[in-house]
Amino acid sequence: MKVTVNNAPADNPATLWLIDDDAALRLVLADTFEDAGLTVISFTQAQAAWTRLNDILQQRESATQLPDVILTDIRMPMMDGLSFSDWVHKHFPALPIVIMTAHSDLTSAINSYQTGAFEYLPKPFDLDDAVATIYKAINFQPDMAKIAQPNESDVKTTANKSPETDTKSTSKNKATHNTKTATKAHKTTKNKAEIKTDSQANDNPSGIIGQSQAMQTVFRAIGRLAHSPITVLITGESGTGKELVASALHQHSPRHQQSFIALNMAAIPHDLIESELFGHEKGAFTGATTTRQGRFEQADGGTLFLDEIGDMPFSTQTRLLRVLANGEFFRVGGQQPVKVDVRIIAATHQNLEELVKLGRFREDLFYRLNVIRLPLPPLRTRREDIPALTSYFMQRAAKQMNTALKQLQPAALQIMQAFDWRGNVRQLENVCLWLTVMATGDTVMVDDLPPELLEAMPANTELQPQQTSSSSEFDQYNQQHNGDSSHSPNIDSNNLNIQTQNIAKNPSWQQALAEWAKQALQTGETDILQTATPEFERVLLTAALNHSGGKKIAAANLLGWGRNTLTRKLQQLDMSAAETQTKE
Repeated sequence: MKVTVNNAPADNPATLWLIDDDAALRLVLADTFEDAGLTVISFTQAQAAWTRLNDILQQRESATQLPDVILTDIRMPMMDGLSFSDWVHKHFPALPIVIMTAHSDLTSAINSYQTGAFEYLPKPFDLDDAVATIYKAINFQPDMAKIAQPNESDVKTTANKSPETDTKSTSKNKATHNTKTATKAHKTTKNKAEIKTDSQANDNPSGIIGQSQAMQTVFRAIGRLAHSPITVLITGESGTGKELVASALHQHSPRHQQSFIALNMAAIPHDLIESELFGHEKGAFTGATTTRQGRFEQADGGTLFLDEIGDMPFSTQTRLLRVLANGEFFRVGGQQPVKVDVRIIAATHQNLEELVKLGRFREDLFYRLNVIRLPLPPLRTRREDIPALTSYFMQRAAKQMNTALKQLQPAALQIMQAFDWRGNVRQLENVCLWLTVMATGDTVMVDDLPPELLEAMPANTELQPQQTSSSSEFDQYNQQHNGDSSHSPNIDSNNLNIQTQNIAKNPSWQQALAEWAKQALQTGETDILQTATPEFERVLLTAALNHSGGKKIAAANLLGWGRNTLTRKLQQLDMSAAETQTKE
């Protein structure tokens, strides 16, 4: 079945331009979209796609050659995807672009939407979700003929001008997406439980970290909302980072050069809240010796963040409703209305709908605030983000305390991932600070953890083996197998003999691998990691596909991969789902 634009004749299928310098991923995506009924034209880099679009812009090619949608990666040689997207949005504003990237952080999401992207796909993504997104983008425009009508002024002013010189991307974007720092390792689709490296954690200016699907939803929401003046209601448990999200919305908005004022309703006495919000005139009450501006006036032109809005007194809610309605208010004791232009971002850990039912929160104010609701997930529902968050907070604590950075033993990190974290990210940050101060040595062991973590540990928890400074480098690599695989372990034969003796009583695949590595090194072989890794993956792929009856999605879930990752691995290893089933 051919996919067409707005039910056009079937002999004119929709065209997708696919841009990615990763040949394996490009092949997988091209096959997927062709199977979905699209005509796919692939490019290895954005520069080549820009050249064709510029030819159309300069009328050297027919506008009928324009695609219906573009899917591009961000980090590529010569021209990055964000500069390309920005240029396309300026000269072909009706042409939808979907951006995909393995660097799925908040900055990438916001920058993608700021360049005019239709959607942002963080890797790894499910192929079915990608197809659904492309379908949506294709039928996004009610009149796709508009795509073929570039801005007339652009034809005269942008001849032979690439996005490298024409784009209005800020220097911050260029620094963030400098393609010289991109490597092939960054381009591959990674495990969803990927741990960010230390440098990646340090490069996050917002402090909002997460590779989980729940956080990717938050990132996309922030990216879409940042440039809008619309009111946002952030909900979530205490410690989930509501003020960080509010600050990110402000910092990436057109108001970022103006004030961001944060006010916690629960921290202000009820009889002072109105004066704090709206200010007061001289003599308005006892002690009002001068006229004072309130937070609304201080935030004029910027953003006012009202935290714990559910604790606002009922009488103050009425006055806030007027400000939200027309931007006007009276100072306490004032006679003249004050007009302000303020974006309101509110947050609460309470259920406002329940407060409305109980008569403690105005229903009309609730609907004024609840224009866009942005729920934040608790930390216990995104445990895969705990290693990256821990790394970030441990680095920050070491810098704050002016001490050496401490590393967590894998077993200690395992306990932290299993903990319930009722205080969420704030509690995790406090624990990292506690460990930096209280733990002895450079490695945080299980016994160094705070009592509340140890007491909450289930009795049947199976921990990874204790590590000491004398443990073999092979053993360290084995525990960090989800990390950077580009560094081969240096295996000491004495340590390897000790390890083999220790596990001789309990034969395992680790023992077999250790014996193989020992023999390979003794025979003078090199690059043993490059030899072992494909075979290791081949064994696991075969087992997962056999267990799932050849169902790729189920097998990918068993391995902790996305389906596109599994498909790519099958092609790289020259395997197929059918073949693996017959080999059992």
